[in-house]
Amino acid sequence: MSKLDGRCLCGAVSYTSDAEPLFCAVCHCRNCQRQTGTAFSIVVAVPEDRFEVTGELSEHVTIGEDHGQPTRRRFCSGCGSPIVTVSESAPGVAIIKAGTLDDPSWLEPQLEVWCESAQPWVPQDPERTRLDRHPPQPA
Repeated sequence: MSKLDGRCLCGAVSYTSDAEPLFCAVCHCRNCQRQTGTAFSIVVAVPEDRFEVTGELSEHVTIGEDHGQPTRRRFCSGCGSPIVTVSESAPGVAIIKAGTLDDPSWLEPQLEVWCESAQPWVPQDPERTRLDRHPPQPA
């Protein structure tokens, strides 16, 4: 993947990244569950300094229920689409909400994170690495 482009539901916010993804994951943390209103979130991580946004984002800062670190959840102020998350638990990493990608067809999560918070009715994929908490920090 050479370039990631995406946007919010109403089109007021768009983004791009020319970085290769650090990882693509299924996140089962309680905050992702609450933000998405469902059992998990599919995310793509890129270096924060290689992620560019056009348009106005609103931000809500929470303390991660699972990791206890401040987390900045950024979303379109018009339609409310969650776009990206930046957390002190993963410094220098922009965690893109994969559903906002213009072309999500290539997505194939390699791992599942925060599995200790996974809902018991969500099937486990034996092909994916499953971590109880967050992934190792990139070098």
